[in-house]
Amino acid sequence: MTEKSFAQGLRQLIFCLAAALLFVYGFLPLLTDSVPILGRMSHYLNENGIDPTRYYFTDIEAVTDAENHMEEVMMNVKKPALPGEED
Repeated sequence: MTEKSFAQGLRQLIFCLAAALLFVYGFLPLLTDSVPILGRMSHYLNENGIDPTRYYFTDIEAVTDAENHMEEVMMNVKKPALPGEED
């Protein structure tokens, strides 16, 4: 196996970083603007000042409360009787 020189490794690192930045800041915004549902979601988040990267870290108590409520509701739901079964 051949070893790469420092310059080749650095060049590849810079190329990969540039490709990642181009993908995140070039391709993904174009995708968001071209797909209607993604555009609506993005507009809603921006309009309401919601930062989706921070949501789950700041509302952990709210998420826990919602999970507990959902478990409680699901435990108290009556299951419909199957045909031929009687209560």
